[in-house]
Amino acid sequence: KLTRKCLEIIDHYGFGATVQTKSSRVMRDIDLFKSINDKSKAVLQMTLTTVDENLCKIIEPNVSSTKERFETLKAFHEYGIPSVVWFSPFLPFINDTKENIDGLLKYCIDAKIHGIICFDIGLTLRDGDREYFYNQLDKHFPNMKERYIHTYGNSYQLQSKNSAVLMRRISDVCRKHGIMFGVDNVFSYLHQFESKTKQLSLFDKIQ
Repeated sequence: KLTRKCLEIIDHYGFGATVQTKSSRVMRDIDLFKSINDKSKAVLQMTLTTVDENLCKIIEPNVSSTKERFETLKAFHEYGIPSVVWFSPFLPFINDTKENIDGLLKYCIDAKIHGIICFDIGLTLRDGDREYFYNQLDKHFPNMKERYIHTYGNSYQLQSKNSAVLMRRISDVCRKHGIMFGVDNVFSYLHQFESKTKQLSLFDKIQ
């Protein structure tokens, strides 16, 4: 409960807070998030990658399912706590599809999230990461490793061929539904401290 203890200190001193997670366990501390948000600002940041729950278990093992994370986002909204969703990673040839993006966007719309962060449709592979990733491809997606090697070689950045179309799709849907989009926009929002302490006007009577 180290995170909860940190939130208790933040709440006590009136600071703002944001937590980035893939776990619905953050629900345990929703009372503190609400208390912090009532006085200053609290934002939940949640990662979503795929609406396919079976695929989620493969590419994001040992974390909450996408449905559980969606339910968490909804609960935070009901408590009046804003949330930001990270779309990442998107694996070329696996979850970089319009169907997947539209499914994730529907979750975001239904949960009434505040903003979406998505740098690109794709992923990055450092040395060491690449070897592990390719081993997992061999384990779960036979012959996919060869497709990656043929398409990307040893590139650090593996951009989906669908990136431009899907990024446009995300932008259009966000604009339609009033969801903040654009990395700079969302990061600026996250860094804004919004104190909710009532300021006295010249005509307020001091008790």
